[in-house]
Amino acid sequence: MRKHFIVLILPVILMLIIAVSGLYYLKQEKVFSNELLQREIEITAEVRGDELTLSWRWPQMPSDGMYGTDYIGIAFDKAAEVLVGEVILPLEDEQVFTGTRIENGVVFSYPTEMIEHESVGARGQLRQVLPANVDLDEVHVTMLHTWTNHEDLRIEDALFEEPRFGEAKAVQHWVKTMTLSELIAEKKS
Repeated sequence: MRKHFIVLILPVILMLIIAVSGLYYLKQEKVFSNELLQREIEITAEVRGDELTLSWRWPQMPSDGMYGTDYIGIAFDKAAEVLVGEVILPLEDEQVFTGTRIENGVVFSYPTEMIEHESVGARGQLRQVLPANVDLDEVHVTMLHTWTNHEDLRIEDALFEEPRFGEAKAVQHWVKTMTLSELIAEKKS
């Protein structure tokens, strides 16, 4: 029996090592929430002539769910002088959403949800014509992300400084604002 002791103890040691390393791996797993998405979302911008192409992509799906409406505001002077652009969500049946012109720019809204195991709104592209001779430091891109069902946003400000969702008081959301020149500089670096 003594000769076979090593044959019995090795599988036990191996099972303990596997269990401990599995627990270590699970504790290292980073939980990705909607709040964390604000820092991790990948946004790129490109301007050719007077046309802005803005793209975004989420690094992964948030663990606390994905349901709501997201908004992108492009704030600039002379908003009345440009055509309103569109948001394109690359799905099997491509979805296109036209923006809304307001006093200080253009606001776009699009859904964020899961439909038949396909994420809608987690990546997309925005195309918008900018006013002629616009200073890229003066153009602000603002994203407003929500992850709960809510009333529609009152579209009053492309910077979303005080977003109001109808009569709702506690809509979970975050707002991220960047200048267009910052987004273009990040892409080049």
